Amino acid sequence: MSHDAAARAPARIIRRSRTISTASAQQSEATTLGMWVFLVTEVLFFGGLFATYTDLPQPGIPDAFAAASHELDVTLGTINTVVLITSSLTMALAVHAAQLGQRKLLLMVPDR
Repeated sequence: MSHDAAARAPARIIRRSRTISTASAQQSEATTLGMWVFLVTEVLFFGGLFATYTDLPQPGIPDAFAAASHELDVTLGTINTVVLITSSLTMALAVHAAQLGQRKLLLMVPDR
């Protein structure tokens, strides 16, 4: 390798490092933007759905709700709520552990 080629090698490495860093920043920005777009579309969709539901004339609906409420099982509803909250908590903890690089917490494998 000539002296000139050896002198240019660190410059190539630095440029490549900057390119990777820029790509990582762009990916992070795109991910954040994508999540915000998703959240906004969900709010718009469900907001429109609930607005339509509350605006439509609904004769006989209160009677239907009263009849249906006698069919609900509070125990099953409570169990379902606990399962959903627990799964959300474990996912939030897994994301946090992944961001901190704590592989042991992600795998939840007992120590041997």
